[in-house]
Amino acid sequence: MKYLRVMALVGLGWLATSGSAGKAYAQFSVTASALTLRGQVLDAQTRQPLANAQVNVRTKYDDYRTMTDPEGYYTLQVSAGRELQDFELIFSHPDYREKYFHTAFQPVLRDNLTATVEPLRARVRYQKNKLELPCGDRKALITKSGDTLSCTFSCDALPKLTVRLPAGNEMSVAAAGGFSLRITDEKVELRGAENQTVALQVTAVMFKR
Repeated sequence: MKYLRVMALVGLGWLATSGSAGKAYAQFSVTASALTLRGQVLDAQTRQPLANAQVNVRTKYDDYRTMTDPEGYYTLQVSAGRELQDFELIFSHPDYREKYFHTAFQPVLRDNLTATVEPLRARVRYQKNKLELPCGDRKALITKSGDTLSCTFSCDALPKLTVRLPAGNEMSVAAAGGFSLRITDEKVELRGAENQTVALQVTAVMFKR
């Protein structure tokens, strides 16, 4: 069995972690040679950084965890493989409600959102909308709750597509050779070019118990 190696940046040092296997549901699926996961966890009411929150990538084979630093930031480096074909992304803290990140999309999406990202442009499809985004462009889409969901494309360093949800949750994907993205009620599917690393950045907001 191919084992994942996880390096987590905590404070000023590096910490390697792994845990016991748990039941993984098909919330996320990533096809790439490697995955870099980073982001920030915030309090939903104050928007202040949330320190010491646990970030858990739960696969069919094992759990891979790290903790947020004093500014709420976290980083995980995960080698790709069959482990990433189906996994969950879970945020937890003793004082806050546990958050399965994919559920952030369920209250707002009326239909599947798909995107094809190339080095200099992105194509986004949502319901009847077919959007072409050049570098630096941002488009707003109406959600089923009547709020707006925005897609922003940038290509300063790597082509990156950011999907920002009304509640403040945010997901960005970047890869040198481009990528395809599909978000449904059940799953986030991300496919990068062969032999490349995909960077996934997630900002998660959490509510107190």
